[in-house]
Amino acid sequence: MTIDKSLARKISGAYQSTYGQLVRFFRSRLGNSNDADNLSQDVFTLWLNRKAQDPVKENRAYLFKIASNVLIDHWRRNHQQSQSHTSIDEVVHEQSFEQTTADPSEILEHQQRIARLGEAIDLLPPRRKEAFLLYRFDGLSQSEIAERMEISISMVEKHIAAALVHCKKYLDDQSNHS
Repeated sequence: MTIDKSLARKISGAYQSTYGQLVRFFRSRLGNSNDADNLSQDVFTLWLNRKAQDPVKENRAYLFKIASNVLIDHWRRNHQQSQSHTSIDEVVHEQSFEQTTADPSEILEHQQRIARLGEAIDLLPPRRKEAFLLYRFDGLSQSEIAERMEISISMVEKHIAAALVHCKKYLDDQSNHS
């Protein structure tokens, strides 16, 4: 499935108009700005990765429905982590065991997808790439990125939204050509 230009514009517009509202939604429920930023970004990632072919009629309502589910998942994960009494060593051992028993074709597919994502990121224009990497991999907030790059927060939002759309389209195109 490829993302057409009208869908890309729709997602970009929804990102610009709704992102701040989502951050406030999460922040008011979590009291944590970093988690609020990350979960807000996850909402758009989930929208981009959805399998349904039916068009979304009301973007804001749909995004807040996803946000509610993301918040519930976040609370569940935190609850499970607080209930867990396993040591870090046990978790590391368990993960290394799972990796050795995983299907080699699944491991290869995962590695190839990561490589394709790296290719997609490398193809981004320099400023868009910088904003995206600072946000997704360095964990900076949009306001911190705006200050560092000396651009507006709105421009940071546009860069991140466009980078997400580009990466999704690139991965979809590569999957269709495989």
